Amino acid sequence: MKVTFESANLAETEVIIKGDIADPEAMAVLEFIKSRNSVTKKLMLYREDEQFLLSPSEVVYIEASDNKVQAITTSGIYDTKKKLYELKEQLGAEPFAQINKGTLVNIDFVKSVQAEFSGNYSLRLKQGKEILTISRKYFKEFKSKI
Repeated sequence: MKVTFESANLAETEVIIKGDIADPEAMAVLEFIKSRNSVTKKLMLYREDEQFLLSPSEVVYIEASDNKVQAITTSGIYDTKKKLYELKEQLGAEPFAQINKGTLVNIDFVKSVQAEFSGNYSLRLKQGKEILTISRKYFKEFKSKI
């Protein structure tokens, strides 16, 4: 594999990969760059009159209820102006999975999962004693992320 770097005064770094789409090494490089790019994205969150830029890795889960979306983080609860589906798209490459109609959970904070009689699953988080419900509809997506 040939690697070339050109120094340029650009507002945003541009990466171009030239090669055969069937080349597994080229595809691995592409996936690595995509995953690193998404890690640098911050979430704009709000608490009272302050705005915060937080890393997705600090978010334990995101919950939509009563016409507002909140991010529960390692440092507290924040509001967001985005809708849940917009956050899901933004966090696509991150370790987040939708577990029910109104909740996205960071897989890195999951302690355990237990099956319930109803067919749903209970998810226990490493942080505190919170238990979230994984509905049957979203369990397959959750399982694919772990």
